[in-house]
Amino acid sequence: MEDSSILEKRREKLKSFFANNGFFHYVILGIIIIVGYLIRIKNLVNLRDVTTGKYIPIALDPFVFLRYAKEVLANGSLAAVDTMRYVPFGYEQIGEFDLLSHVIVWLYKFLHFFNSAVTIEYAHVIYPPVFFCLSLIFFFLLIRRLFDYRVGLLATAFLAVLPSYLFRTLAGFSDKESLAMFFMFAAIYYYVRAWKEIRLKNALFFGLVSGVLSGMMGLTWGGVSFLFALFGFFVLICVMLDRFTEREFYVYFVWLFSMTAILIIFFGKRYTISNLALGVTSGFMFLALFVSLINLVIRKYNVLNIKNRFENKIPLSVVSLIISGILGVLIVTVVEGFGAIIEKINVFFRNLIEPFGFTRWNLTVAESHQPYVADWIGQLGWLYILLMIIGAIFLVYTLLKNTKLKWWGTGFFALFIFAFIFSRYKANSVLNGVTSISKFFYIGSLVIFGTACVIVYFYSYIKDKGLFESISKFDKNIIFVLVWFLIMTVAARGAIRLLHIYSPVTTILVAYAFVKIYDFAKGLKIKYISYGIYAVLILMLVLPNVQGTMLNMYNVTSNQAKYTGASYNQQWQNAMAWVRDNTEKDAVFAHWWDYGYWVQTGGERATLTDGGNAGGYAMNYFMGRHVITGQSEKEALEYLYARNATHLLMISDEIGKYPAFSSIGSDVNYDRYGWINTFNLDLSRTQERRDDTLLVYTGSYTFDEDFIFNDVLYAKQHAGIGGFFVPATMNGESVTMMRPEVAVVGSGGQINVPLNCLFINGEEIIFGDDGIDGCLMIIPNVNGDKANAIGSALYISPKIRRTLFAQIYLFGKTSENFKLVYTDEGSFNLLIYNGRLLGPLKVWETNYPDGLEPSEYYYKNELPDPRVIKS
Repeated sequence: MEDSSILEKRREKLKSFFANNGFFHYVILGIIIIVGYLIRIKNLVNLRDVTTGKYIPIALDPFVFLRYAKEVLANGSLAAVDTMRYVPFGYEQIGEFDLLSHVIVWLYKFLHFFNSAVTIEYAHVIYPPVFFCLSLIFFFLLIRRLFDYRVGLLATAFLAVLPSYLFRTLAGFSDKESLAMFFMFAAIYYYVRAWKEIRLKNALFFGLVSGVLSGMMGLTWGGVSFLFALFGFFVLICVMLDRFTEREFYVYFVWLFSMTAILIIFFGKRYTISNLALGVTSGFMFLALFVSLINLVIRKYNVLNIKNRFENKIPLSVVSLIISGILGVLIVTVVEGFGAIIEKINVFFRNLIEPFGFTRWNLTVAESHQPYVADWIGQLGWLYILLMIIGAIFLVYTLLKNTKLKWWGTGFFALFIFAFIFSRYKANSVLNGVTSISKFFYIGSLVIFGTACVIVYFYSYIKDKGLFESISKFDKNIIFVLVWFLIMTVAARGAIRLLHIYSPVTTILVAYAFVKIYDFAKGLKIKYISYGIYAVLILMLVLPNVQGTMLNMYNVTSNQAKYTGASYNQQWQNAMAWVRDNTEKDAVFAHWWDYGYWVQTGGERATLTDGGNAGGYAMNYFMGRHVITGQSEKEALEYLYARNATHLLMISDEIGKYPAFSSIGSDVNYDRYGWINTFNLDLSRTQERRDDTLLVYTGSYTFDEDFIFNDVLYAKQHAGIGGFFVPATMNGESVTMMRPEVAVVGSGGQINVPLNCLFINGEEIIFGDDGIDGCLMIIPNVNGDKANAIGSALYISPKIRRTLFAQIYLFGKTSENFKLVYTDEGSFNLLIYNGRLLGPLKVWETNYPDGLEPSEYYYKNELPDPRVIKS
């Protein structure tokens, strides 16, 4: 007994030492930061341009910041108009790139002061890990202030190794997010600190700091809208619960005023008072301001005797909300018309279901695709997701533990959060985000949960004052984190790229779950059960082969970082070196938008389009319709002439992207929409015949337009191709192919139909016009050390065969108007390599004949039919 008592005293003394000695908290934080930094620079060895030896980013968008940072370093500032983008219009909204470009230059100057060997390229690629580390400091300080040092350190440790938070903080991903998250954590930290300050002077100062940091986040990244929503909803809830004091109103006003001032002063082309106040997301923070102001005036001054009239009937905060709502409707009606009210409501609910839209443009941008919970689990693991949900449930239980709602309220929230999150579970399940039951789980659970909260709120105020008083004492820290969690859950459900910004709040919930389980175990009287729970918690941190444990995440992120290289690969590096050395400095390149920043930065040449897509939908529509899927050279030349293009660039990536640009370039009936599928030689079905050998290429293809044969209709997207039968004669390694037959599959079964065209060894062979007018393009297949020169084939449909892309890129036809000046065929032939399609990069110089008549829409950059945007 005496030994046990001594042991317990030592344990308590040790616990007290760690809890009260902040120095050790920062030592552990420092270790976490160092580990996170070392993970994120493991890929530096992969980020060198073979033609220059300089560091390069790992993704597309960071290239524009490298170019801008170089411009700031050389000239001290960015030009008012970037003439290398969207020729001949240029790009004027340079404000969103200005701050980050300067930050990279400041980082360069700081590092260069200590090491003269540091280059601007190095500073550019190292910026994400550096600001990731700085952001971890504020993240820890924030969570420690909301909860305690244990939750803070554990959440920070998880964030340092979380796979979903790695890529956009990795060396070379020099985009907006790393700086924006730094500003976000710092802004939230100082806002939380402001509302907790007792002295008004200190509170206002911290509110001002938070507002400035929020404004700087807005100058860096459009994701500042999440901060708008977070603060706005949080303040509204606090007002409704009578937990918003006069001092907190002043803090909120200072935050909102300072942030708005910075956004308007430094980026007035995007942010104005009207679009901030009337915006669907930003409008909530102004609504919160007016509700809290009216509530304060009513309570303090009893304007129009409202307090005496309504206080015993309904909460004064509700009266304030109603008055604000009426005033808001009147303001919007006067400024934008009554129809704008209905439109904003529709946009709000549409954003809940599809935050990044549902048009053909949104559906073709990979990072805007809506993920499934299965995707979350694939990155984070079941264990982590369950701990996240458990953490949220623990938070609600803690919030309700001093009320009558403790058990059924927690259970009701648990049902809601499971339905809300798993409403979009997996593509091939009932809960796929599209079915009626899936939408009911999502929107219905939110409506039911919200309605239940409203009912309890009014019931407690009218019938049970004791319950209302306990509700009004809810912990604001927990309310803030729950609002943060719900907003980010909606965001992460909306687009795969937002899993990054969702990650921080998930680590808070997971860390909270760990700490609560530990505290529960510590309070148990049966010590061996406590020790068993401790052991399970430790295993959930250190098991290396269980997805979702901290050690497993560390191993995963370390390997991902180590093997992540630049998407601007050696093929692009060599091509852009040729562009720099062999084209005029005022050359203008046309290509699909993805490659714009590479050409501008790597090739140092202007482009018609780029990844910013700030030139509007029309630019990509015209490029997709009239150039890549253009039906004649004249059609393409008229658009390129109107935009001053001197060169056209295409690469094999266009084969995989064909559905994207053909969709964007289609009319409202999707007239250009198509796809290119791969078929593979099935050696097991090869038939040796008396005069030849029958080769069978298997795969599948759905018709992209109607096909009629022998008066039978094979409807597009309902019938298709199951394979090709190609007679061939073999003479050693030489293969002579004859007219293929196509296995056409429809509702009536399968028939074999002649194919009019075969492309092999650089030659297009035309057999006739009595069959399908598509073309089978034979290409090599290399798998490991096995190679087959005729191992695969691409099916080029009649629709695609007519396009400029097929004619000059795939079939390599020569033209007086498009002179091939660069190709890396020989090094990058079109083939299937270990299951991946590779091919050459080609550049043509344009030659404009007389008689071109460009459309007026090309010069105005306007769509001839605006309906295509929404179709």
